[in-house]
Amino acid sequence: RFTRLWDSRGRLSDFDAAAYEVNWRLIYVRLTEMHVVELLALTLYEWPEASFETHHDLARHLWDEARHSMFGEVAFETRGVDWHTVPHELAFASYPNTELEPRDRYALLYRAEHAVMSDTRRREAGMQHAGKQTQHALASASGDSLSTLFLDFDWADEVLHVNIARRVLAHAFETRQERDEAGARAAAGLERVVEHDRALPRSEWWDEFYAGVQRTTASRQAP
Repeated sequence: RFTRLWDSRGRLSDFDAAAYEVNWRLIYVRLTEMHVVELLALTLYEWPEASFETHHDLARHLWDEARHSMFGEVAFETRGVDWHTVPHELAFASYPNTELEPRDRYALLYRAEHAVMSDTRRREAGMQHAGKQTQHALASASGDSLSTLFLDFDWADEVLHVNIARRVLAHAFETRQERDEAGARAAAGLERVVEHDRALPRSEWWDEFYAGVQRTTASRQAP
């Protein structure tokens, strides 16, 4: 079904590209959030000693992430762009689910989601993605009302997820420092896997993809 299952998303457009292209980057990232769903699903299954409340919260988190991926799928479908052929990153699920204990997996996810609450935190964490407020502004600047609406939901969900994770991890770690150190170790291990994949020549896929997007959307708008 999918033709490119990678350990990274390759190299994407910069955030200083034209607004319409940056908006497509945001759409693509929404589409490829299924790795978070897979991380959460196995974390739920392999954390039986966690409380009912923890399982309840993780299930809610899982559903939200599945919905985010559907946002991307809807955006691709409504514009006639094939979402099966773009790279789908596996490493954010496969690395933690095979190398880390459940609580450390969730500490990794908390670290990632907490970082994008602001551009400052994102830079401190060394992440490629813009902060959620910036993402929303970029989608709005593109004039894409559907994408902007999706970012409204995505931003609100991420605020909820950060608060869920703080609550869950407060019971899983003795201190915040222990939690944050576990998340940092996990992120360093994941980054090694991602960077190895991103160094491959195939990573330079975005320009060809975006040129195809422009052709497809132009032909659909033609009288």
